[in-house]
Amino acid sequence: MEQAFPWVIVLGIIGLAFWALARDNARLRRRSVEEFERDLARGSGAMLRGMAGDMEKLFTNEKRGAIEYVQDEERGMTKTGSKGDDKDRVKERSHGKEGEEQEIYDQRSGRAI
Repeated sequence: MEQAFPWVIVLGIIGLAFWALARDNARLRRRSVEEFERDLARGSGAMLRGMAGDMEKLFTNEKRGAIEYVQDEERGMTKTGSKGDDKDRVKERSHGKEGEEQEIYDQRSGRAI
């Protein structure tokens, strides 16, 4: 009995939610033309304003992130320390005969990497 009581409450809440949805759906079906136009005028503008506000927040955050990334890049904070960070340090890998790799040289020091 102790376990059944919480389940009865949960099922009751779910039943009430379905009943509320069905009642609202029936109300929407029975409304008059005037009520429909009033709801449309009241609701659509608010929905569009809400969507526009959310889009503005999204683009503002994206723009802020892009600006921060460019600033970090200018400060050198995005560098990982790998060979690919420095364009002058490595040449592209070139292949010799039949796929044999040739040595890659550091352009600054002339030593093989």
